[in-house]
Amino acid sequence: SNWYSTVWVYNPNGAAAQVQVFLLERANANPTPLVYNDTIPAGDTRRWTNAVETLFGVAKFGALRVVSTSKVVVNARVYSQPAGGGDEDTTGQFFSGVPASFAVKSGQKTQILGTYQTRPTADSDYRYNFGFAETAGSSVTVRVKVLDETGAQQGSKDYSLGARGVAQYAFKDEFPTISTQNARLEVEVLSGNGGVVAFGSGIANSSNDPSTFEMQFADELLGSGSSGGGDITGVTAGAGRTGGGTSG
Repeated sequence: SNWYSTVWVYNPNGAAAQVQVFLLERANANPTPLVYNDTIPAGDTRRWTNAVETLFGVAKFGALRVVSTSKVVVNARVYSQPAGGGDEDTTGQFFSGVPASFAVKSGQKTQILGTYQTRPTADSDYRYNFGFAETAGSSVTVRVKVLDETGAQQGSKDYSLGARGVAQYAFKDEFPTISTQNARLEVEVLSGNGGVVAFGSGIANSSNDPSTFEMQFADELLGSGSSGGGDITGVTAGAGRTGGGTSG
């Protein structure tokens, strides 16, 4: 398969957005990545077909980091296109832009579902890949645990990721003794000052039909964290202020 990415960036604001797109190459730290600059007018949407070659003039694997002067919406379709085929022959999977603030940091962990890779690998209905992107510009050490449907650990492995580093691995190569139709990956940042966005990708071996799996996001990031309830008490007026009180 030949893989490509189409990227959409929508500016929902009432003013133009200055946008930078950085190419973070796979299997490398990226202290000085290639960058593409654009101005997206208010209400406009950019669509970049085959974005890596279109924006950067290279053919590489990796991740795209989008930085903007105001909030934007970023989506991508990663797709395979057979040799000699057209757009109507592509098979694709969807990735939504993940805010860098959603990354897991040292002492935090997340889950990725959908792991399916049976033995022998040539007879498996699906193949599974997983990976990470570092978001904060600092190196990290990551531990991946393979947990079966009951939560029992089947294996684990540690990985080092450099600043703005991106990595992707084939499950069959990283955990060659595990055969499973239903496992999840627990991704924990063991050390370092960086942050990690993790993902999974399951691909049907005959049709090459792919599906992506976002990592689990913390409840408080999605507005569903528990506050514990209760009242605010002991409110008093600061210097130069009036009102307040001692309760309520």
